[in-house]
Amino acid sequence: MNSSADIRSQNTKSIYRFMLDGNQYTKQQVSHGTGLSVATCNTLLNNMLAKGIVSGGDKLSNEVGRRSVLYQINESHEYYLAIHFVVEQGNKMVETILFSATGNIVFQEKRQYDIVDYGQVEKIIASILENHQKITQIIVGTPSIAEHGTIKHCDITELENIPLKANLENKFGLKTSIENDMHHKAYGYCKSTDFDNEVITLAYFPSHILPGTVTIHKGVIIKGANNFAGMTGFLPYDMSRKKQLAMLEKQSCIPFISKSISAIIVLLNPSRIVLTGDLIDNNIIKELRETCLAEIPEEYMPNFYAVENFDEYYYMGMYQLAVDNKEI
Repeated sequence: MNSSADIRSQNTKSIYRFMLDGNQYTKQQVSHGTGLSVATCNTLLNNMLAKGIVSGGDKLSNEVGRRSVLYQINESHEYYLAIHFVVEQGNKMVETILFSATGNIVFQEKRQYDIVDYGQVEKIIASILENHQKITQIIVGTPSIAEHGTIKHCDITELENIPLKANLENKFGLKTSIENDMHHKAYGYCKSTDFDNEVITLAYFPSHILPGTVTIHKGVIIKGANNFAGMTGFLPYDMSRKKQLAMLEKQSCIPFISKSISAIIVLLNPSRIVLTGDLIDNNIIKELRETCLAEIPEEYMPNFYAVENFDEYYYMGMYQLAVDNKEI
């Protein structure tokens, strides 16, 4: 059974999430939007006002001589730092994004590094913390399995087996979350679309890098016991890992990608598969579907979609995770 403090916290979080669009609301409007009583909203909004989480101002109501308080999330009351790593065309890249409380991007930078080890990551974060105040969380996206805060089977080998979550929390004293990059993208996709009742797979196929996929089952991201679900690069392809990576180029990738997608279709039966990566274009999508049809009946084939990238979903997913972790 939840305590009164837990219920208060949950109700405050409901109000906070309702107001994250940055608009101004009266307590009556907040009550209507959250389903909480006006009295509860009044108490909690006043508490949030005292803490600087929201700001308040007056507005003349429709009734002569009466004024209503308008509440709005204080965008600058805190910031969330997101950092993620990626290998693009063989180059190691680190992107940092600073989100305001309402999800606006305050700062964004993407840089290439020869080495991206823990020392480099710590250095990048320290520099941003030095120049930006009120950062309350660090959100990490990684092209790897993120098992209990430790990086495993990473595209960037120098980050292998690093307990990144514990190291960063100990160093900076800030709540830190770490997720596989595809899980961030899937969460962002869930928050950005209206396909809560569908089974959808996102799939990323870059050149010469093991692919990543993630499946969302009616609004729930399938992660597996060790956050391993969707790592189709570990399927048995009857060839060495070196040969697998060599095949991942436009002239030879179809057999590799079709086997990955066929496994997903058979095991998870998605209604749509959304693909991206430099190996993906509309011609490959058509050929891929035809290859899968050789083994899978047409009535069970999902719809295939190619998109330029998942960046928008990635950013949204990292921001939304920070909001979920926010303590009020």
